[in-house]
Amino acid sequence: MLKILLKGKYFYHLLQQRHNELLQQDCMSEELRIKLKIKAVYHSSKAVELGARI
Repeated sequence: MLKILLKGKYFYHLLQQRHNELLQQDCMSEELRIKLKIKAVYHSSKAVELGARI
């Protein structure tokens, strides 16, 4: 049961990371691009952390 929850969290963070990276590529504002990059890095680190636990 715990493994299913971890996999769900893993895929959620992976999806959010990719989504923020795509938004960052199309962004015109440099300030918003920096915020999206920070969010993408956060979700990437969480996905790596959860991937190691699976």
